[in-house]
Amino acid sequence: MMNKDVAKGFSIGVFAPIIAFVIYVGFYLEVEFDSAIYMINKMGTITHHISLSVFLTNTLLFFMQIKLSKDEAARGILGATIVYAILVLILILF
Repeated sequence: MMNKDVAKGFSIGVFAPIIAFVIYVGFYLEVEFDSAIYMINKMGTITHHISLSVFLTNTLLFFMQIKLSKDEAARGILGATIVYAILVLILILF
């Protein structure tokens, strides 16, 4: 059974990279979201974008939680990062 703080950290670790990616596409690329996804998919770099978004966002969040002595939430964020790593590995291999 998962601790409430671990579950909260896991949720943050799953949704924060998605939000960061949407913000990146919306403000930095300055194109429509569906066109950006089409271009990324056409170039075959979707795993790169997922990895970068997860790495940057979750690393920042993980160390913020460690600094605030919220180790259980940090554990959840780490768990979400591992799930994303497995997802990227599956996308690369298959």
